[in-house]
Amino acid sequence: MIKKNYKEVENKEATLTDGTPVENVYVRWLVNKEDDGAQNFAMRRFEIRPDTKVPLHNHPQDHEIYILSGKGRFYDDSGKDEVVGSGDVLYIPPFEKHGTDNLSEEDLVFICLIPYLKK
Repeated sequence: MIKKNYKEVENKEATLTDGTPVENVYVRWLVNKEDDGAQNFAMRRFEIRPDTKVPLHNHPQDHEIYILSGKGRFYDDSGKDEVVGSGDVLYIPPFEKHGTDNLSEEDLVFICLIPYLKK
């Protein structure tokens, strides 16, 4: 068993799958393979600063997202969008293009679980 507080985990600037940094977006890898030995999935905590947009992007993992605080908009490339707030849950399938906008004057904070893909 491993116990830690999210504040003990380094808060890094987030990057897109292609390595492009996303300004004003931060991620903490709360549970992961390298540090914790997690074999099936990783747990990440994202903080998106006010007036920040994460552009459309995609990746092979599906996402399970739980909104902790703030208000935001998640959208896809088909024009569908969802406004989210504390307590909301989102599922994003593999390879679905998606982006996020922070709509509030506080950080949009959420937990995101992703599976480790088997080779």
